[in-house]
Amino acid sequence: MNRPAEGGREVPAVVAAAPGDHLVLIRPRPAPIQCQVDLIRSRPTRNPDRGSSRSKKTRMSKRLQGEEIQANCARKRSRPSDQKHLYLVLDDWKDGFSIHKIDADDDDADLGQPPVLRLVSPAPGFPMRFAVVGSNIVIVTNPRCGQAPTLFYDTKRTGLAVGPPLPGPLVGDFHTSVATADMLYALSFHHRNQQHSFEVMSWEESPNPCTMSCSWTSVPSPPPFEEDEWITSYAVHPDGHTIFMSGVNKYNLKRRTFSFDTKYCEWRFHGEWALPFQGQGYYDNTLDGWVGLHEDGYICACQVAPRSRASTIQPEWKVVKGKLFHKVPERKRAASYATLTYMGNARFCLVECVVREEVEYEDALGDCDGCMLLMTKFGLKYSHNGELQTINRTTNSYVLSKHITGFSPVAFWM
Repeated sequence: MNRPAEGGREVPAVVAAAPGDHLVLIRPRPAPIQCQVDLIRSRPTRNPDRGSSRSKKTRMSKRLQGEEIQANCARKRSRPSDQKHLYLVLDDWKDGFSIHKIDADDDDADLGQPPVLRLVSPAPGFPMRFAVVGSNIVIVTNPRCGQAPTLFYDTKRTGLAVGPPLPGPLVGDFHTSVATADMLYALSFHHRNQQHSFEVMSWEESPNPCTMSCSWTSVPSPPPFEEDEWITSYAVHPDGHTIFMSGVNKYNLKRRTFSFDTKYCEWRFHGEWALPFQGQGYYDNTLDGWVGLHEDGYICACQVAPRSRASTIQPEWKVVKGKLFHKVPERKRAASYATLTYMGNARFCLVECVVREEVEYEDALGDCDGCMLLMTKFGLKYSHNGELQTINRTTNSYVLSKHITGFSPVAFWM
């Protein structure tokens, strides 16, 4: 089976069988040298006996056009492939989850384009879990099952690989995870009458995007959190290998903060206080501090805690005046919480899902476009008075369907 090409030539197409007895027609892309071949064949044959200034000008014009086309081809081939995008994870269809790729510089970007990846959930009604390490989105397909595989979507090679299932201590408890370099650390903390577990996943990438050698191991030093302590906030130190974690006792509300040095595999106590944000905080060198979501809808930034010593005083922190999320009553929130991602150079993306104004909460879930996704991109800086303030803030809203109340949409900058 061939397809016609320019100049009457035909380019062969490949027919491949796909699942479901469908045929997939794969048309090869022309090689870059095609531009040069076409140009050479389009040049007129020179006749020395009939040379004229007009024919010389024509040949010169075509040669210049050819050089320009070749230069354009070279520029296209040399374009950087490391441009980052926002990868937005949604539960926007009844059978699972979608990952959408969004150009952060395009304020008119919409979700009408097909997602880069669609995932059928093995446990309908229960959320998958997502994390990021390097260029990979880690997808825990069924956190409640010890046999369900973990998937890895490589955003650079656009390949999907299958990895091992969660280790026993993380089954049903994959909530707190943080990446350092090429490692993913995950803490389990709600097993009663059991020692908390701190697991680490490491891998070696393969030239084949469909294969990946990775494994989970238990960190030899057990986490020092007590049985009834819940992790409330965590962040990676600017050194790149120290993880700070804060926990609160759910009975007496006592707060404590520890750090774990992944290089030396050591825990350190820092004081009876907690980091001021909820969930993950992100270090920005422009602000020289951690940035995260403060309770009740505010953005906060706090000083980086020293690694070497304990302190009785919580690091100094400030909040932006005015709410950026949780502006609607709790009954109008379509997800448990908002999420924040760091885009570099004091730029951030905030994602929140709410029930549409004209829709009742009871009718919002399902294939009914009953929800509104709010995606706010903003920068942060300190004013001359030392106040934390947002700059260049833009908000895009998208009407969509949502299916799982326990899942909060999240964006990754990759």
